[in-house]
Amino acid sequence: MESSPPLRCGNLSLISSGNSCCNGTLTRGLSQLVADCCKSEAYNPLNEICCNGSVFTRTSAHMTCNGGKGLKCGSETYDPKERMCCSGKLYRASALNKCCGTDIYRLIDDHVLCCNGTLHRNVSKKSECVGGVVYSPDNSNCNLSARPRLGEHCCGGKTFSPLTHICCNGHSHLKTNGNFCCGSNVYDHHKKFMKCCSGRLYNLTQYNVKVECCGNLLVNKTNQICCSSSTNAILYDTKPNHHCCGHYYYNTSLWSCCAQHLKPTPSPNSSHTEDGLKPLMELIPDICNKTVFFGKVESVALGPHKRHIVLKVVNVVEDPWLNVSLDHCSSPVLENGMTYLWEKNSNVYKPLSISFDLISDIHMFFTVCKHKCQKGG
Repeated sequence: MESSPPLRCGNLSLISSGNSCCNGTLTRGLSQLVADCCKSEAYNPLNEICCNGSVFTRTSAHMTCNGGKGLKCGSETYDPKERMCCSGKLYRASALNKCCGTDIYRLIDDHVLCCNGTLHRNVSKKSECVGGVVYSPDNSNCNLSARPRLGEHCCGGKTFSPLTHICCNGHSHLKTNGNFCCGSNVYDHHKKFMKCCSGRLYNLTQYNVKVECCGNLLVNKTNQICCSSSTNAILYDTKPNHHCCGHYYYNTSLWSCCAQHLKPTPSPNSSHTEDGLKPLMELIPDICNKTVFFGKVESVALGPHKRHIVLKVVNVVEDPWLNVSLDHCSSPVLENGMTYLWEKNSNVYKPLSISFDLISDIHMFFTVCKHKCQKGG
């Protein structure tokens, strides 16, 4: 097999992945795939600009040429040999001067640090910019979830030890008080009288009726009902001839519901039942005694009365593909690419949870259910 002749630039061979060619002139070290030509000079348009046949270093992403008059900084024209533009403001040009947003600083200045376009003065010489936050080894305050170089972990504005504490939404708690977060609080899942509803922690000992979560509120099941969709969970007082349709509570003599969509066409022969979805955490521990699995919706096909779904079972290695059919109107809408908790009862499949993608949710599910099985068996 004959090899293809090499590409050429003038009298020189051109390797397109590492070199550029402009009007017969070869520029090494800059790929033709990302370069532009300024007459016979190749340049990187991300970091440089070509004006009147000359290449200049960009000091701003919005830097533009001003016709044949030079470069523009805001509304002013300037000569880059004499002045430099920092986000629309002009300063005297110098090899030691650097832009930081609209400010300027010198490389030889002590106690100055540019962090994400903001100039910080009077900082420690050992300060550094990590993820847009200025860190100093002399200061224990922090705003990030990690401080890789200083070796300390952050929780809100203070450091903490992950060996003894747990961080919940910027609040540090002793691990002896629990290993799971509920909003900014921590709780022990072994205590059945504690219930977490969408980030709000409740002590159930003060309730003498059966309650369940509705978003971050508690529902008195004797005279209240929770209507929920993937976006909202709303609490209603129960009324006769009313049913949920997503997060709406409708009068069946005025409306009908199909796949969480209301229609102004009452259907008296319909059962009006709809299977609602709940956050995964609110299904625990009641779900531990059922046959469940995590299934990701890969595709959906709509039939006359059924929705046919291809599921990829997350926790199965061999042949994870599963085909299920749901009643179209009485089943909640499921999104492609999202993972749900499913229940299997004989050969009937039913989605239980709203979609989720948090490793912590799956971890808590297995942790709580494993403890419940060990205690019961």
